[in-house]
Order: sequence, then C-alpha cells, then structure tokens
Amino acid sequence: MNSRDVRSRRDEEVRQRHQQAVAAGQQRVLTRTINGELHSYARDEIGVVTASSHPTVRSAGGFVVMALFFAAVAVFSILLVAGPTSQGKDPLWGALLLTAGGVAGVAYAARLAVVAAKARRLRAERGLPEPTARQFD
Repeated sequence: MNSRDVRSRRDEEVRQRHQQAVAAGQQRVLTRTINGELHSYARDEIGVVTASSHPTVRSAGGFVVMALFFAAVAVFSILLVAGPTSQGKDPLWGALLLTAGGVAGVAYAARLAVVAAKARRLRAERGLPEPTARQFD
C-alpha cells in the first residue's frame, strides 16, 4: 500500500467523523492543516477563514496592525475636517465619511483580531494543528 492510499484512507475516516458530527448538530469546518492532513474543526477553532489565492491577514497581530492603520485614517480625516478652520474657512464636512469609514475599519479589524486570538488559544489548549491558509486543493 502506497502513501497515497494511506492518506486517502485517513481522509475518508476524517470525513466520516466530520459528517457524523455535523449530523449531530455540531458546526464544523472540514479543511486541511498546515502539514496537509484533513481535519474537522469546530467553528471557534478555525479562526478567520479566507477564500483567496493571494496573501491575506489571518493572525491577531495582523488584524491589530490593520486596526491601527484604520485608526490613523480616522485621525487624519478629523484633521481634514478641522484643517480649513485655521485659515478662516468652513470645516470640510465631507471628510467625516472618511472618519466613519476609519472607525468602522477599526471595529471590524478589532473583532477579527479577537476571533483569531481566541481560535489560536483554543487550538493550543486542545492540541490541534493550525489550519492552512490555502483553502483550495
């Protein structure tokens, strides 16, 4: 029996256990790990799933950096609103849309950072392997 047959057999066993868990009402995600093995993760163990072929942010640290970028955008946009008043002109109220976008970006990135950190902690506690970033085989 070659390694391909062994892997197919392990994959089939994981698929069966996954289907049983889903049939029992569990929310599960079937995906490969970073070492190529098929694994069934609970929703809170998987973290942030990407369906993209290009590099994306998936770690809590990356999402914190993203939140900081959006915070800088929001602060800059407030300066855009208030800047003209130093020259005796009316505030640039349209820049408040940029402020709202920056604040929304901070909230979104912070939420994803919490999800990613929680998933990493749960996988470490349960001894589970890290899921692969590549979702397509």
